[in-house]
Amino acid sequence: MITAITMMVGIGFFIALDSLYNGLDRLSVDDLINYRDSSVKIFSAAYDADRESYPLDKGISDAAAFATWLKKDPRVVAAAPRTQFLAQAGNYRDSIYVIGTVVDPVADPGVFALKKVLIGSYFTPQNGQDRQIILGKDLAAKLGLKIGDTVLLAASTRFEAQNADDFTIIGLLSTSDPTLNKSTAMITYAAGNDFLDLGGLVTEVDVRLRQRVNLSDTLSDAASVAAGVKASFPSLAPYSFQDLNKGFLTVLRQKRLWGYMIMLFILLLSAVGIVNTVLMSVYERVREVGVLKALGFRSREVVWMFIFEGFLVGCLGSLLGAALGVFINCYSIYVGFSLAGMGDFGGGFAFWGTLRGEWNPGSIVFAVIFGMVLAVIAAAIPARSAARMTATSALRFV
Repeated sequence: MITAITMMVGIGFFIALDSLYNGLDRLSVDDLINYRDSSVKIFSAAYDADRESYPLDKGISDAAAFATWLKKDPRVVAAAPRTQFLAQAGNYRDSIYVIGTVVDPVADPGVFALKKVLIGSYFTPQNGQDRQIILGKDLAAKLGLKIGDTVLLAASTRFEAQNADDFTIIGLLSTSDPTLNKSTAMITYAAGNDFLDLGGLVTEVDVRLRQRVNLSDTLSDAASVAAGVKASFPSLAPYSFQDLNKGFLTVLRQKRLWGYMIMLFILLLSAVGIVNTVLMSVYERVREVGVLKALGFRSREVVWMFIFEGFLVGCLGSLLGAALGVFINCYSIYVGFSLAGMGDFGGGFAFWGTLRGEWNPGSIVFAVIFGMVLAVIAAAIPARSAARMTATSALRFV
């Protein structure tokens, strides 16, 4: 029972830590999806060829009809149009280059969760026609501005004319992404059509997919939807989340590798305890081996008896550990652990919100098999040594 309990604790916490570590990765990915990139981002092919310069003369024609088509896919929760532009935000003394974003105040919250990290107010259909703006909190701080102040926004219009106007700050974005906090300026289409002469131009359509428990399923859905759009609309350039964040996902995989090494070390520490208790159990029973051999048991039969016993102990401990790990996972996945007030982890990795685990059947199976094999090996090695002893030597063993 001591061996089984040792195995249960070690394997259970290995499974739980693996789930939480994957959940931490998921938290970072979800923040990028919720606040910046969405699950799938779609441009016109013409715009995509010159995307780095944010052109306002190329866009998606009939974006509303295209969004309606997207929503026919059961994996798609919402789709929203956006138009990005380069601008300068200033306080009449200093100015900073920003990436402006024109949004639909009705559709955009269905795709992006910016309202959750907004200080102040969001756009409404009633105030959307006014010169109102939402800035990143770090951008506003650098300009010495706050909610209710006026910011001077200057940009080139769709027809390359220069325009500048005052906008009233109604909200500040405080996300886990420093890029958004430092360079975001959001206005509505009602204001943007007038300020930038857009004429309703949409440069991208952002898509939100239904929530999946595991990150791998989320990324798989995004890739599948992007491939479907490409196949049906050759004139469009769809990008899944992984297409837009290849570098970020590479860093995430490297970070996960280090995490697995730490968890493996924890499992090895548990293995030391398992081996120790099994070894002690066998060595304490060497005299019992002598009795068995005196009764006519052959060495091979003695070894298999201990191996079978080790296997049973390994099964019991591994299954109890799996049950403990699954129990902890159920809480972490469906309830989660609040990280409110902890800020971000640095390097753009979010470390706030609610940390939830993820199901990883592979790690559960690995931990169970690892425990069984370890218990069998730990029982077999001393059993072979004891079985080689003669009956008289085993009976005199102390």
